[in-house]
Amino acid sequence: MMRYPSLTFRQWQALVRHFAKEARGLGGPVVVGVNRLGRPFTAHFHPARRLKPGQVARLVKRLGLTPEEFREWYAGRRR
Repeated sequence: MMRYPSLTFRQWQALVRHFAKEARGLGGPVVVGVNRLGRPFTAHFHPARRLKPGQVARLVKRLGLTPEEFREWYAGRRR
């Protein structure tokens, strides 16, 4: 099982922008969108707080990602 890192608000927004087909409300704490599998998702996140590893795992699942896809995206963002 993969251990996810915590994410900042900007990293969270970038993750959703990169992998969601459609997303509304990216500037605020609630994002409603459609993942790449065509399923709707809702994500809640306070802009002043970091997203905890468990919350990152749920978001990855809602976006329809595999842990490997997330790992590649995260490694590319850190360079």
